[in-house]
Amino acid sequence: MKTNILIGIVFLTLFNYRTNAQSTTINSEIELKKSETMQQIFIDKFIVPEKSKQEFLERVRINRNFIKHLNGFVNDNAYERIDENGNLIYLTIAVWKNETVLKSAKEAVQAYDKKEGFNISEMFARLNITMERNIYKEAVKP
Repeated sequence: MKTNILIGIVFLTLFNYRTNAQSTTINSEIELKKSETMQQIFIDKFIVPEKSKQEFLERVRINRNFIKHLNGFVNDNAYERIDENGNLIYLTIAVWKNETVLKSAKEAVQAYDKKEGFNISEMFARLNITMERNIYKEAVKP
């Protein structure tokens, strides 16, 4: 009798372990599929002093033209306004097919900048430009 109970406990333990492992695997696969199918919205907000506007906009033009040819690029838009201090507030919104292509795009932009000898941190420091960068996903509709 004790042997049957012990065998039953071992069986249930193994069954639960297998079920939990399968569940973890399934959840990981679902998360991977989500990251492969969910668009990534890359939003940058720049605050640009008036004296830095021309050089900044030229660099934005170069960057936007480059990313439009990368795999997984969906579209982009830019918006601007002038704040009460005369600074240019400039928003760029780039939409990417999924998380994987966004990662590849970031790497491609960094490689391109390096090849061109361009250093964005140096430029922003020199021109006193600040940036806020975030990645968004489409909100779930209620």
